[in-house]
Amino acid sequence: MSLKGSRRGAILSVSLVSGAALFLAFQGVVRAALQASVFRVDEVEAAFSLDPRIPARRYRLTPPTSIFHLDLRAVHKVLQARHPTMEVEEVRRLLPNRLQARLVPRKPAAQLAAGSGYYLVSDEGVVLTSARPVAWPHQVVVSLEVMKGTFRVGQAVRSPSLFQAMEVLGRVRARGGLAGHGLNLLEVKAGQMNLFLDSGLEVRLNSRHPEIGLDRLAQLLERQDPLLEGARYVDLRFSDPVIARGKGAGGLRVSRR
Repeated sequence: MSLKGSRRGAILSVSLVSGAALFLAFQGVVRAALQASVFRVDEVEAAFSLDPRIPARRYRLTPPTSIFHLDLRAVHKVLQARHPTMEVEEVRRLLPNRLQARLVPRKPAAQLAAGSGYYLVSDEGVVLTSARPVAWPHQVVVSLEVMKGTFRVGQAVRSPSLFQAMEVLGRVRARGGLAGHGLNLLEVKAGQMNLFLDSGLEVRLNSRHPEIGLDRLAQLLERQDPLLEGARYVDLRFSDPVIARGKGAGGLRVSRR
């Protein structure tokens, strides 16, 4: 190798080492800046209302953490667990060192009939109120054969039957009701799901696959089948719907077309 080539190699090596050193030094400066006390967050401000006159609650962070290193999902999870009847809408960073969260009350999706009382519950099955001896007005009643005992406010009711019932309620609401009518009662017992409309019509579904029955009912409604007029109940648990007309009348089996 020539002397000139050796010098170029030496210069290149020195440049690479110097560049690496400068990069490491820059990283150290940035790291130190991010850890500076001006960016350190030691509490989260939780606002429970959009009304500015209501003061926010403050919760300490242990240990205090740089605002750039905060795990917002973890903060969201902790706040949600602490306030189960609220919905954590947002957790956000405000430079240089503030952390804010906004919580709003969960909306009741139905009322659960259990024991001798009624509980408002969210669509996720969280109990929002204490038991009430009479049903709440303008809320669908969900009655489950397996549901016993009492519940506390904030408790999450872990019941497959309730999850299934809430899913069906969501489907019905997404359709804007059934035949233009809303639900008064959803009852699950003995492998059967019964929906009672405010028109007085009862819809019977297979509780294992209620979505199939709802799709069949939608087909009947789209056809505007005259058999539905004045019907007492529609049984959609079988391959062909059974429609009962009038009090005490026998069922009419309707073939699918």
